[in-house]
Amino acid sequence: MKAAVVTDFTKPPACADFPDPAVSDGLVEVEMLAAGVHQLVRSVASGAHYSSGDELPFVAGVDGVGIIDGQRVYTGGCPDPYGTIAERTVVPRGFGIPVPDVLATEVAAAIVNPAMSSWMPLVTCGDVVKGGTVAVLGATGTSGSLAVRIALHFGAKRVIALGRNADVLARVADDPRVVAVSLIHDDPAESLAAAFADGIDVVLDYLWGPVAEMALGALRAHSLTESRSPVQYLQIGAVAGRDIALDAAILRARPISIRGSGGGSIDPMLMLRELPSILDYAASGELSINVRTAPLSDVAEAWVDDRPGRLVITMGG
Repeated sequence: MKAAVVTDFTKPPACADFPDPAVSDGLVEVEMLAAGVHQLVRSVASGAHYSSGDELPFVAGVDGVGIIDGQRVYTGGCPDPYGTIAERTVVPRGFGIPVPDVLATEVAAAIVNPAMSSWMPLVTCGDVVKGGTVAVLGATGTSGSLAVRIALHFGAKRVIALGRNADVLARVADDPRVVAVSLIHDDPAESLAAAFADGIDVVLDYLWGPVAEMALGALRAHSLTESRSPVQYLQIGAVAGRDIALDAAILRARPISIRGSGGGSIDPMLMLRELPSILDYAASGELSINVRTAPLSDVAEAWVDDRPGRLVITMGG
């Protein structure tokens, strides 16, 4: 079969022959239709992700849309060395979530992974989101802009959207419940502290690094009489840097819970339960994503094309 094969961590995957997957107990074969090239996919293919191994070659891709038993489904979870950017793959039996008829294959392949990055941590926050305030650090990236809409969908009364791209920031802040904070204008630390002053319940951080230091500093309580409502700080991405300097006093001055949200920290059963809701919400039209497609035969060229839009590789046809 043809697949997007990684043979060198310093080069993009190339369309090449790869052994057909063998179906064993607990696995089912999938005829793949389309798969998204998410940041996670790129990171794994470059050997930079915490889940990356050192065994080459392997097939790129973590999720996508395919056909199982004649039904179009969203799926993933392929065992090594298989991935989803291939004509065929294998996935755990039961990991095939029907895609609503009105949701295009390419859109489903593009949107679920970035939407899940905020959906899943917000689910784990419980009732605090409804009627609360959610901050999205990195709100102008694909995942972050979806996170703004998803936080409102979960019932947040206010969303603080922080980002660099002025045009995207203006679009995500077209709702009166969204407060935009620019990282490139004036003093972002001062602006963020002012936005946090009215209370904050959840932080979704796609940036980490210096931006996280700024945000945690803005959360700091400066007196024992100051209001110190609990804050759930969810670390999702590290676009701005993998390390921070954290003043211990910040954690002693206010009840802040910092935890990661990613492939290794999400309950797989909870994810399977939530995936139908994510797909239904995507099908409602309230979420949008810029998609660009390329055929599997052109995966190497498309991989390094920096045009905007979530790249989706289509198989066949």
